[in-house]
Amino acid sequence: MLVLERSSATPLYEQIYQYIKARIEAGQYEAGTRLPSVRSLAGEIGVSKITVEQAYLQLAAEGYIKAHDRSPYEVLALPLTGETIFAGVSGVDSLFQKSRAVKLDESVTAEAGLGKALSPFAGPDSLMASNVAAKPVIEYNFATGAMDPEGFDYTRWKRYIGYVLREPERLLAYGDPQGELELRLQLAQYLNTARAVRTTAEQIIIGSGTQAMVMMIAALLKRAHITTVAIDHSALIGVTHIFKDYGFTVVTIDQHSESLIADLMSANVQALYCTPSHGDRQGRVMSAGRRKELLQWSKAVGSYLIEDDYDSELRYYGRPISSLQGLAREEHVIYLGTPSKVLPPSIRISYMVLPPSLWNDFLMYRSSYRQSASVMEQLVWARYMAAGEWSKQIRRLRKHYADKSKQLVSQLQLAFGDQAKAYLPEGGVYIGLSVYTLLGADDLLAKARQAGCDVRIEADIAMEGEVHCLLSFSAIPTAKLHAAVTRLAAAWKGV
Repeated sequence: MLVLERSSATPLYEQIYQYIKARIEAGQYEAGTRLPSVRSLAGEIGVSKITVEQAYLQLAAEGYIKAHDRSPYEVLALPLTGETIFAGVSGVDSLFQKSRAVKLDESVTAEAGLGKALSPFAGPDSLMASNVAAKPVIEYNFATGAMDPEGFDYTRWKRYIGYVLREPERLLAYGDPQGELELRLQLAQYLNTARAVRTTAEQIIIGSGTQAMVMMIAALLKRAHITTVAIDHSALIGVTHIFKDYGFTVVTIDQHSESLIADLMSANVQALYCTPSHGDRQGRVMSAGRRKELLQWSKAVGSYLIEDDYDSELRYYGRPISSLQGLAREEHVIYLGTPSKVLPPSIRISYMVLPPSLWNDFLMYRSSYRQSASVMEQLVWARYMAAGEWSKQIRRLRKHYADKSKQLVSQLQLAFGDQAKAYLPEGGVYIGLSVYTLLGADDLLAKARQAGCDVRIEADIAMEGEVHCLLSFSAIPTAKLHAAVTRLAAAWKGV
């Protein structure tokens, strides 16, 4: 039974997080188990809903559970560790038992796409079978680029949800196919001021995430008789799949390559998908010279530039670099943006600005596009921006990430000494770490995972006696950074 130590220095949300995490890792709560709602668990143990919500969000960020629209969180599949499974259930545990789905016939379950509804207490035989292909449990996830739960004030966001709920008539319709006007007005003001994007509210289109926007772009380019698209290798893999699914010839390029323009010309590329403000995971940006080269190439051959400007707000030092769209004079740039690195990624909103050559086509087919983004989330974000909370959140997150990245670099250097070199990022949530070792990248990754850590290895940066990797700090609470670094250093130094 969950008993909170209210006099403990450990925050209440972390005690709840640890309690649930331990039972998931032990196998007591199997994959498919539905956790009790935030409200019911908060009432049972006598804490605020925000406290429970923070615990759930941390578990979700670390991959233990996932959210469902208007449904309780669901436990994700996790290899069991072989620990003894708890023999009884009482108190708060009974809430989890009650919230499980009714057991269904397996054929019906598979047909309906539902998770299995098995007993939360597996016997020794089933536990042994589950462990046949078990992998080490990841306790410290250095590999995820998800937003840091510590960097978002949920109370402020919920306040604006409350305001929107007072206007139920706005929530009873599909919404404007182009996006809610209030949000488009706020975005136009922000983009003009902060990103030097030349746009008005009438030119902005809103949708539910980058992939939804890319699908619309693919359809527009297809009707414009574009056949060949180049995509920077660092772009989301889903972007490549979308263009391939639409029948485009896709060329993978490196936007920082010295031969980029020559490569684009030789492949007869008609559209380039690039990330000028996010050249790599450590926040490197595209140089001014390269930006001008791309604009000249676009003008000369009549090709489109698709500028994915995600994460552009999170530069720690100096002002964010102006957008490529703002530098363009020939109107060949399609501008994409999303708040998913500043607001929780569960808020599925993205936006884009089309050049005039594609805008008329969009207007012609506008009635074919349903609004895919939630009207409520659009209105909440609009109020959030109008109240000045958006700019405050950006400043707050920049400071939090800058401080946390410095702390991680300091701890890495202290733990590894001259056996590694850590690099401060210019933005984002990844630290660069060069490890001086005779081991290969695969060996390092295996040792890290056996120690309960996950990392990203940059396979394209290969030097003899050195392995370069990326360590994210977003999913690891600040209070646990030291323990995480100590664990990783012990694995890699053989201590």
